[in-house]
Amino acid sequence: MSFARLIGNERNKQILQRLLGNGRVSATLIFAGPDGVGKRQFALTFAKAANCQKAVGNSFATDSCDVCLTCRRIDEGTYGDVTTIQPDGQFIKIAQTRALAEEVYYRPREGRQRFFIIDEAERLRDEAANSLLKTLEEPPPTSTLILLTSRPNSLLQTIRSRSQRLNFVPLTTAEMESFLTENYPRPAADTALLARVTEGRIGQATAFDLSVYRQERRTLIELLELLASGKDRVRLLKAAEYIGKKERDEFEKELDLMMSLLRDVFLLASGSSQNEIVNVDVADKLEQLAGKIGLARSIGWSEKISEVRRNLRVNINRPVAMEAALLGLAEGRV
Repeated sequence: MSFARLIGNERNKQILQRLLGNGRVSATLIFAGPDGVGKRQFALTFAKAANCQKAVGNSFATDSCDVCLTCRRIDEGTYGDVTTIQPDGQFIKIAQTRALAEEVYYRPREGRQRFFIIDEAERLRDEAANSLLKTLEEPPPTSTLILLTSRPNSLLQTIRSRSQRLNFVPLTTAEMESFLTENYPRPAADTALLARVTEGRIGQATAFDLSVYRQERRTLIELLELLASGKDRVRLLKAAEYIGKKERDEFEKELDLMMSLLRDVFLLASGSSQNEIVNVDVADKLEQLAGKIGLARSIGWSEKISEVRRNLRVNINRPVAMEAALLGLAEGRV
């Protein structure tokens, strides 16, 4: 995808295109921001523009054409001068960075500039990070290093001080809807929901399964309706068991989705417009639920679910914690 087609983070786009225009692409860069906001795509587009075959002479193009063989191969991950380093297991290990430090001094095999993209750079072990320092101090003119990270402050200070940092932020809802409409066309209602659910994170939106989301959401809306009635203890116990027996990652997702629904209920109970909520496609149903739960209970329920979420750090018994939480909410003990 070319810079012209990328949406959002306009200032970073301008900086990278200015570097290309000035022929100054050998810097070490840190792309910092939440997962899924487009850091990796920006890095690949930067590499494509620097090596695009439409460039004249020894100068760099300021954008990729997306159609030449070089651009296509970079998109496919088969171009010899663009290398991505990813964690080997839990960490990026010293053997990986030593190999990079040696490889970085070779001239480009095919194009004008070599690019080494270190994904999840916060997973660099200290010894691996230290082995990169000489390379960062004296980067060869034909190589560019880009560190992608969601936790820039976890990088060694010596790495941060030797790198130019670009901060990436999620797209606005309007930007995300525009991006999805142009690149992943679908019914307008689906686009609107996807833009809100993924909170401006392109990487999540392109892999998000709305059908699974809607199915899980339907179950949780039924649970909130059951809680609002304060009846049927047996069904509440079954719901607690169903949610509590999920694997930890899935359990966290259930809690996050419940928190999202409760935020919507809170907004509607406080008089906000339906356009301001996340789950816009079921706004009428949530409006009815807001009338049953009310403002005070929506706040208390959110705090209780958030407490369960926080307690996951101490490895709680999930079924027992969920049972206690749901029964407490139903009986008004929150």
